[in-house]
Amino acid sequence: MRHITIRAALCALAITGCLIPATFAAEPAAVSATQTASEDSQPVDITSALLRGLESTLPTVEQKVQQGDYAQAESRLRERQAQEAAYKEAQAKQAAQQKAAEEAAKKAAAEEAARKAKEPPSVSQRTASGLYQGTAAVNYDLDGSYTEQAYTSKKDDENALRVTYARIAITNSTISKTGGNSTSLQDTIDSGLNAAFLGTGNSGTDISTTKISSSAPNAIGAFSYGKSTFVRLTDSSVTTSGTGSAGVEVAGGGKLSAINTQVSTSGTNAPAINTGTNGGIITVEGGSYATTGADSPVIRAAGSVTSSKSSMTSAKAEAVRVIGTNAVILSQTAVDSTGAPYGVLMTSTSKEALSAGNAEFTMSGGSLTSHSGDGIVVTNTKATIHLTNNATITPKDGSNLLTVTANDGKRGWGYAGSNGGEADVFFDNTTLSGNISVDQYSRMNLILQNNSTFTGTINLTDNAAVTAKASEIRASANTSTDSNEDTPSIPDVITRNRAEVVVGAGSTWNLTADAHISSLMCMGTINYNGHQIVLADGTVMTGAEETSAETEN
Repeated sequence: MRHITIRAALCALAITGCLIPATFAAEPAAVSATQTASEDSQPVDITSALLRGLESTLPTVEQKVQQGDYAQAESRLRERQAQEAAYKEAQAKQAAQQKAAEEAAKKAAAEEAARKAKEPPSVSQRTASGLYQGTAAVNYDLDGSYTEQAYTSKKDDENALRVTYARIAITNSTISKTGGNSTSLQDTIDSGLNAAFLGTGNSGTDISTTKISSSAPNAIGAFSYGKSTFVRLTDSSVTTSGTGSAGVEVAGGGKLSAINTQVSTSGTNAPAINTGTNGGIITVEGGSYATTGADSPVIRAAGSVTSSKSSMTSAKAEAVRVIGTNAVILSQTAVDSTGAPYGVLMTSTSKEALSAGNAEFTMSGGSLTSHSGDGIVVTNTKATIHLTNNATITPKDGSNLLTVTANDGKRGWGYAGSNGGEADVFFDNTTLSGNISVDQYSRMNLILQNNSTFTGTINLTDNAAVTAKASEIRASANTSTDSNEDTPSIPDVITRNRAEVVVGAGSTWNLTADAHISSLMCMGTINYNGHQIVLADGTVMTGAEETSAETEN
């Protein structure tokens, strides 16, 4: 019975979670009657009593256990265990919820990244120089390749597709600008605002077998902006129909090349090939380029344009316009112009263009046909013209092969009477026919070399219309009451009246009428055909004298 009672006591201690020291073996010393009475009169904490070394008889322990004095402790233990279990369950549930939330966040981030890769967000930016480029429906700023995509914009100042600081390849896709105007025409031509496609920010884009179209006003088809930006179009097409919507354009030193690409525009003031402010370089090889809108040359060069084996047609403007000190170089290219009084116009909007440097026009092989006027006109600029390797020029019947002249200033080409042209012209291994006219405000130097043949006449002419306009402008300026100090002064009339000709060894000049020039140097052959050459000093040459000798004013 004693052992049963002890086991019961030990069980009670186990229930309460207490431990009996290992050294507890002998019965504790006797206690006073007062202490025993106190224990009998109050519930006894057996664990504490044992740990303090107090004496508690086994009958007392047995009685306390049987009376349930330890039931409350056992209940508290179970309650605590239940609380711990609930806490652990809550922690597990919270951890599971947190893990699910993290997994959902990762999934959402992955889906957002995939969405951005497929359809990047709109962007808004200005160039480093502060030019406004507006927004883009889609902008790529990380390297990548995309095929069979459709890029569309119909908002103001928005590109359908823009590439910035990235190397991108686009194939078998469409890029279309179906609406939206430009809020800044200057930024349109300066930086590509509102273009269907814009490459900018030192980017490089290869576009192949892709259709680019724009039916909005002031929305250029494909634009390359910036010195380190390059755009290449291959086996693609560009079509625009809005006013001011050029086909392909560069500005700020951008570069663009088109290979076997068709470009057409139908809007007013919409060149097929355009170099804008601060120039750039456009190179085309093969393909066709056509304009049908008013004042829309095929090429408007305020930068450098080179064409090889291409076809160019303008319906209501000159085919080529070279602005300022820039260059157009054509090789084996067929050029057809209707609707303007010249096929190629070389001019400048500068008031002091003749001191700014040379514009350049080169034709190597190929042909230029001007259905409505002269072949080439030079006004308010200095120009260098190279016609080589059997290039041919066909002006309208009765018009000139080349005209170097002043103008009335209506289109901003200098001041009448002070805006003549200066041209150094080289016929090099080629055969050309037609007449050349140089007015009194202009100068021309013609050199025939490398077995070239020129059939036609050259004349220094009086430009009565410009003379009258110059007199009118100066009379108005002298009677003006405008005291504004910013009003520009009207330059004096400048008379150059020079036409100098050099016929090199092996080359031939066949006269078709009397010629009037300022000087002649002949080391080749002049066939007078019954006509004469009259020099500025009054010398008349009929062919009876030795024409191979040097003759000069």
